[in-house]
Amino acid sequence: MGTDEGFLLVATPQASGEHRETVVLVAVHGEEGSLGFVLNRASVRSFAEAAADLGIEATPREGHAHFGGLTRPDIGWMLFDARACLEPDDSCLLTPEVGVTASPDAMSTIVDMGGPVLLVLGHVTWEPGDLEDEIAAGAWIRAPRVDPRLVFETPLARRWSDATCDVLGMPRPWLGVARFAMA
Repeated sequence: MGTDEGFLLVATPQASGEHRETVVLVAVHGEEGSLGFVLNRASVRSFAEAAADLGIEATPREGHAHFGGLTRPDIGWMLFDARACLEPDDSCLLTPEVGVTASPDAMSTIVDMGGPVLLVLGHVTWEPGDLEDEIAAGAWIRAPRVDPRLVFETPLARRWSDATCDVLGMPRPWLGVARFAMA
């Protein structure tokens, strides 16, 4: 198996407790395991507080940082809209539209550029083979593409239902909130 990066997973009812109704952007998936970021959970910490703790020297944004997962919540990552800013050093593109960095200097540059960002605290990891097993068991559906509007514009409360409708080919909103058990 080679390395795969930059794809979305949408949780089904078979997903375990902490993954219930989540959307995860998988950054790396390969023989050594997988790493991704939950896209639809707010952190209890404000953007400004988290940015200061991470050494981001830029004018902080309003709102909250995001909960990226239970693994290493002390590490910050920034997802950025690559259509709205130049890719800074110490960052990489997961898709042509979505980039990521863990560098405080790169984060400062990105925030100063003013484009859409998510400051994510922590991440989700899977041991080798575990993600494939969860997908085979029906816990996740892999989305055919990463829609940057879902990542940066869709309100948190709607990200899972909108992503579910997208992967099932249903119009949004489908009866308000998508539910697999009723589909």
